[in-house]
Amino acid sequence: MPQVKALRSPEAGASGSVSPGSRLDAWRARAERVRDAALRLRGRAYATPLGRLGVKIAVAVTGALIIAIGIVLLPLPGPGWVIILAGLALLAMEFVWARRLLHFTREQLLRWTRLVREGSWLVRIVSVGGLLLLVGGALLLSLRMLA
Repeated sequence: MPQVKALRSPEAGASGSVSPGSRLDAWRARAERVRDAALRLRGRAYATPLGRLGVKIAVAVTGALIIAIGIVLLPLPGPGWVIILAGLALLAMEFVWARRLLHFTREQLLRWTRLVREGSWLVRIVSVGGLLLLVGGALLLSLRMLA
């Protein structure tokens, strides 16, 4: 198992524990290998027109499915919006319209967080209160749906 050898590096102490930095380095190396393999696979698929069409169809179906799951999870307490944004990010890999929508969404989210962070106490209280009301309403609706 090469992953175990990578984790048992010289940074490991006498007890065999691994420092968080070396674990992070091992995960980064693994992520780079996976990314490189995915890019090679994508390059081979893009070599033919039929392969490009197949990749677009696969990305569209997978992205739409992830977004649909996120929409279903919106009324429930959980990461519905994060799942929707992940599906949109997947679609943005292949489609320009999704890239534009993702960019717009990021800009609006950054604008909102900057407003809350740099705003007055009144803005912060109203924002957090509105968020709590929204989460509470979603929780109430989900409990009624489950009952």
